[in-house]
Amino acid sequence: MRAAVVVAFAFLGFAPGARAEERPCMADAARLCPDVEPGGGAQMECLKAHKEQLSPGCKKKVLQTKIKQSEKQELQRQEKQQP
Repeated sequence: MRAAVVVAFAFLGFAPGARAEERPCMADAARLCPDVEPGGGAQMECLKAHKEQLSPGCKKKVLQTKIKQSEKQELQRQEKQQP
C-alpha cells in the first residue's frame, strides 16, 4: 500500500524537480490543502476530498493514477492465482 501511495505521489506530480506540466496537482494542493504536509497519503486524501474543485489537469492525472493502480492490482491478483 505504501508503495502505491509513493507511486501515486510521484505520478500526480508532487515529486521534487518535476516540471510544471508534469505536476498538475501542485497548485491544487497548495490552494485546497495548504496546511497538509506532503507524505503518507494525507495530501492525496485531501485532494480526493476536494475532487470537485480540482483543476482539469489534476483531475486527469488522478483518473490516470486510479486506472494504473487498478491495472497493477489486477495483475498482482492474477499472478497470485497462477500455480
